[in-house]
Amino acid sequence: MLNTRPARRAAGAALIIAASLISAFASRGLHGPIVENAPAYRQKGVPGARIAIVEYSDFQCPACRVATEPLKRILELYGNDVVFTFKHFPLQGIHPWAKPAAIAAECAGRQGRFWPYHDKLYEKQEHWAHTESPESELQGYAAALGLDLDLFKKCLADPEISALIDEDVKQGNLRWVGSTPTFFINEKRFAGAKQLSTRGMNWIDRQLKN
Repeated sequence: MLNTRPARRAAGAALIIAASLISAFASRGLHGPIVENAPAYRQKGVPGARIAIVEYSDFQCPACRVATEPLKRILELYGNDVVFTFKHFPLQGIHPWAKPAAIAAECAGRQGRFWPYHDKLYEKQEHWAHTESPESELQGYAAALGLDLDLFKKCLADPEISALIDEDVKQGNLRWVGSTPTFFINEKRFAGAKQLSTRGMNWIDRQLKN
């Protein structure tokens, strides 16, 4: 029992500090990722649309593959009311080929084929993600999509591409992204396909009614 004035003051100060920390954590957790620096080839929809969706994703993540279908339905359903931005967040501790895949997708993007390559990586995930090294598969997908392979290979070795992905990861860490896929819809966080297709859609409807 606190029966002295200094003890009561100390307890009150501790409560104030704890409340401040909780408030700060909550604010950071709900704050939407910065999207302005994402390359145009990683965006879909109408710039300045009322609904901004940002996804932090990992190409080797099975849950991210599952989330592609509900995300596709949302983009089709809400049309011009939505702008979508894809952000890389390779979980390298458990997915060793996620960053090489992200680099390959960026290089496809440099040739105007980010989304077809994105789709191919998820379509073929069960294959390339379990190889000893996915290099030949990643180059094979580029060839199948008609990319210039010489440019593609040079791009794979470009340190600027790796740095671009690292910047996405840095931003994700600042937003406390701890799993993939994580979505931010008008600055509110939703984790995984289930939250996206239930709570996420409800949130979009509420935003559009305001």
